[in-house]
Parts: sequence; C-alpha cells; structure tokens
Amino acid sequence: MKEKIKQFFINLYKKAKEIIKSTSDDFTAIDIEDGNARYSLNWWFMKSLKWLTAAILAIFTLLLWGCSGTVITKYYPVSVPAACSVDEPLKPEYNENIVITNLNILAYAEKLKSALKVCKNGGLND
Repeated sequence: MKEKIKQFFINLYKKAKEIIKSTSDDFTAIDIEDGNARYSLNWWFMKSLKWLTAAILAIFTLLLWGCSGTVITKYYPVSVPAACSVDEPLKPEYNENIVITNLNILAYAEKLKSALKVCKNGGLND
C-alpha cells in the first residue's frame, strides 16, 4: 500500500514537471540589454517545490488535527458493595387478625431499615 501511494506521488510529480518544462521554454531568456535576469518558470518551480510541498503537508496536517475528536474523561461516583454482618430479623407470621399482621409487618420493616442503616454507616463490618 505504501508503494502504491509513493508511486502515485512520484507519477504526479513527473507529470507536473513535464507540463511545467514544456510551457517554460518560452520564458528561458535573459535580457542582458536591459540588465534584467529572468529565470525560467521551471527554475522557479523547482526552487519553490520543496517549500510548496512542506506548506501543503502542514496545512493538511492542521486540517486533520483540527477535525480529530478530543477524549473527554468523566468520572462518576460508583457505589461499592461492602460486607456487613447483621442478623436478619425473623419474618412475621400470618395472623388471622389483619391489624396485628400489619403491625408485625411494619415492625419487621423498621428492624430491616435500622439494620441497613448500621451497614450503610459502616458499622459491624467483618
């Protein structure tokens, strides 16, 4: 793949050189009578080709660099489970009286809530 890209640019350079050379023959004159030295278009092209190539590569690099995405790292708090040894209260048993059953369920919920508060606050860890 590198060789193909290299050959492409070499061929492109050769074609541009041929075009410039064929059109620059008309400008290869030196006006000695007027005291002006004119260089051929081919001479100017060869003189500035390396700077032109460097400028094009620099602009191309800057364009690609400007279009690249930036990595944004975000940190989020994560809850880490911790071991906690709390005795689980006994589940309430069904009673024929609904009021007593509901009171037992509420008492069970309060015992679980207090046990979880102890674990959450970091107490009784093994």
